[in-house]
Amino acid sequence: MQQSFGEFLKQKRQDKNLTQKELSKLLLVSESAVSKWEKDVAYPDITLLPKLSEILEVSEHELITSSVDKKAQEEKIQAKRWRTLTFSWNLFFYISYSITLLTCFVCNLAVNKTLSWFWIVACALLLSFCFTNLPSIIKKHKLILIPLSMFLSLSLLLGVCCLYTNGNWFWVAVLSVLLGLTINFAPIYISKYKIFAKFKSFNDFISVGLCFILLNILLIAINSYTLTNNTVNNGWYLTIALPIVTTVYLVLNMFLCIRFLKLNRILKTSIILFLINIFYIIPSFLKIKNINIQKELNSLNIFNANFSIWNIEATLANNVHCIIFLTILVLAIIFLVSGLLLHLKIKNKD
Repeated sequence: MQQSFGEFLKQKRQDKNLTQKELSKLLLVSESAVSKWEKDVAYPDITLLPKLSEILEVSEHELITSSVDKKAQEEKIQAKRWRTLTFSWNLFFYISYSITLLTCFVCNLAVNKTLSWFWIVACALLLSFCFTNLPSIIKKHKLILIPLSMFLSLSLLLGVCCLYTNGNWFWVAVLSVLLGLTINFAPIYISKYKIFAKFKSFNDFISVGLCFILLNILLIAINSYTLTNNTVNNGWYLTIALPIVTTVYLVLNMFLCIRFLKLNRILKTSIILFLINIFYIIPSFLKIKNINIQKELNSLNIFNANFSIWNIEATLANNVHCIIFLTILVLAIIFLVSGLLLHLKIKNKD
């Protein structure tokens, strides 16, 4: 049976070991007013509820309903446990990082008489801090600030390592990390933030385009690095990398364009499979010259498949690729027929 307001108030007052007089002083009301509340003769002014709930350590909802909100209490307990766990987690890493930094600082000075590899440790701990403690510190714009902090701290670590080893690979490493972040976060940012609202419909194209640009910058940096560190002129970017990357970029955009066709999904799948097969057999028509992969590409020709011979490596490879080609072709035809039947069925219904 549910308690009345007066009974609930009296019980909670007694639980706090307060007399009516003591409660009235805390609320700045008369003792008789508290007595009337507990007898359900009168009720406290609504402006007193926040103060009364604070004194009795109950919620305003519990006062109004004259019952204990077990769900709210459980949520408070869970929230308190979570805050304690978060505090303990952060404190553990703060202490660990401080001890590690101090130990490495002393050891580096004692052994090398100067600070050298200590800076690598410091940057590594900064990067680790971005993973372990920073998410609980940043309250707003986490999706932007946390990846940005991780990228900057990792770039700093790579820069220190590059200086320590007297290397010249810094930009290759940083651009690789930036490309990975772009692949993962560019589609999310474009779809989530209002500033990109006008471009949401073209999210896929923009994301692929950004990755294409960054990948080319990375390949240029790698090509420059290999030219700097090798005596042989191996400027492979323009002759090999750029054509391959551009072809893949155009193919991806072609696949993305298929979604705008006013066809059912089965027909779209059929078109994609046919396109995959077309690009799959292109190497069979190519004659690559003056590069190391000449033999491998020129020997790959599905039209030279011979299913009566399986003990020669070249023929075996052609047989396998021919089987893959035929499998994709059969699937494309099956999807094409199914898609056409579905299209005709829908058309007849309309």
